[in-house]
Amino acid sequence: MAADLDLSVIIPCYREEPHLAASVQTLSAVLDRTRCAYELIFVDDRSPDGTRDVIEEVCRGRENARYIFHERNMGRGGAFKTGFKEARGRIAGFVDIDLEVGAHYIPPLVRLIEDGDCDVATGNRHYLLSQTEGWVRHVLSQGYRMLCGFFLNFGVKDSETGCKFFRRDACREAVLGSASDGWFWDTEVMARAALANLRITEMPVLFLRRFDKASTVRIVRDSFDYMVELYRFRRRVGLGLIDRSPIYWTRVGYDAFMSLLCGAELRRTLARVAALIPEGSSVTDVCCGTARLYRDHLHNRSGGYLGLDANGHFIMSLKRRAVPCKLHNALTDPIDPADYVVMSNSFYHFHDRRDELIARMKGAARKGVILTEPVQNASAHPFAPLAAFAKWLTNPGVGDHTKRFDLEGFRAFTEEHGGGFVYEEGDRNALAVFTAE
Repeated sequence: MAADLDLSVIIPCYREEPHLAASVQTLSAVLDRTRCAYELIFVDDRSPDGTRDVIEEVCRGRENARYIFHERNMGRGGAFKTGFKEARGRIAGFVDIDLEVGAHYIPPLVRLIEDGDCDVATGNRHYLLSQTEGWVRHVLSQGYRMLCGFFLNFGVKDSETGCKFFRRDACREAVLGSASDGWFWDTEVMARAALANLRITEMPVLFLRRFDKASTVRIVRDSFDYMVELYRFRRRVGLGLIDRSPIYWTRVGYDAFMSLLCGAELRRTLARVAALIPEGSSVTDVCCGTARLYRDHLHNRSGGYLGLDANGHFIMSLKRRAVPCKLHNALTDPIDPADYVVMSNSFYHFHDRRDELIARMKGAARKGVILTEPVQNASAHPFAPLAAFAKWLTNPGVGDHTKRFDLEGFRAFTEEHGGGFVYEEGDRNALAVFTAE
């Protein structure tokens, strides 16, 4: 088989024996009418019935079909990830093989990605209420969509559709980095795709309930599991509340607090940073927060901008405002290369790993690195309760919030790493400029 195919269709299987052969025939008939060089990858998730026998029979004699059998049940997400790792197609996705969302939707979904319009193409299910149980499905689906909108708000209308396709290289991290292996994986991968600044397109599809098969969805138990997974996922992607200061809960609250605390100086500091970046230069803004540098100074410039931050609330809010940004942990994730890599007033969160981080920032910058850092702050106040409160108030949930640079400490760090140091007497913030390595 060719090492590089157009399309890999991964088929997670669990108790699919009665309808599998007929569904595969329908699926193959649709794909054979396209110009795609495709493969079918069956992943059986330890079905207790004769699903494996049917898979072996279906694959016999097919050069473009193969199978993987799990030794233990992992869930739909785990089955898809197993197939995704082995996929050869430039585009890889899955379809629920009961075909309650029809196979004829696959070619237009794939075309959306091929035409360069998106990185992820998925269906947005619509139901025939005239079908028995149609209204139940509709109510449950709409309820879960509202829940996702309230707790995640990542801009996808229907995250649970059993028909999703991905530009494989671009989406690899979002797909395989998802922690869930069960039903919640669908929600998680779509949220991670949104947080990773991937382009997502939803296409309306018709959901037609099959009455010749028993559903594997257990409403009560699965609903409880979803709530647990949703809570855990929120914390993993910086959407939790209890692990951070209230000023980091919302973009609006953070902007209001910063404007009240140091509005004029913050604006002056960001203006200095913007003045150091020539027109047409690309910028990666590490720990961008609410992207004030972009919103106030760089949004009309050419060259490109990408904001990186570990706060999921900020990222989701910025995406709704069409600010280029993605979820990013500066402690662990690669820094996207750009002409200039900047960080505004956040370097102290990495005080103990400052040498490592500045080296990574220099490595990602083609021309220079610009840091601004508060060197006069309440966390160093001699009145201990006030200092402790100031440190707690600046806890973003990631990194250290207890240590700070003073003026001489930040100057020494800058000079040690070959940077230029800028400070005006009486300012809260100092500025350091480094040449890229």
